[in-house]
Amino acid sequence: KIENGIPRKSAITRVRKISKEQLDQIVENVMRQTNTSPNEFEELDLSEISTINEQIEFLKHQDRIDTMYIT
Repeated sequence: KIENGIPRKSAITRVRKISKEQLDQIVENVMRQTNTSPNEFEELDLSEISTINEQIEFLKHQDRIDTMYIT
């Protein structure tokens, strides 16, 4: 959730499997709510990385995460 241009923590839902169509709807909603155009949006597949902590570490090594908001 973005408030006054600042990311805020909010609830997250985890699912084991999600269809491409469902994911596309989620991405579309995120882009709409954050006023992000498709050319500003990069999709990374983290499905092969099993835990959130491992995903965060992967994103850090790829320089794809703003660690200011990660504790």
